[in-house]
Amino acid sequence: MCHYTHLSLQERDCIATLHAEGRSIAYIAAEIGKDSCSVCHKLKRNARHGRFRACAAQKEGG
Repeated sequence: MCHYTHLSLQERDCIATLHAEGRSIAYIAAEIGKDSCSVCHKLKRNARHGRFRACAAQKEGG
């Protein structure tokens, strides 16, 4: 079972950049040192029109 962890704005920025580059969830998770479940959760919750926006995710707390 995966346990959700909060991400910093810097980690969210990294997710946004790597996601825009087309990197896999596993790759992104390894780069930021978080579980792939956390990255997947962020992308599912905060991706709009296929793009993840770190600032919007930070404001929403999601």
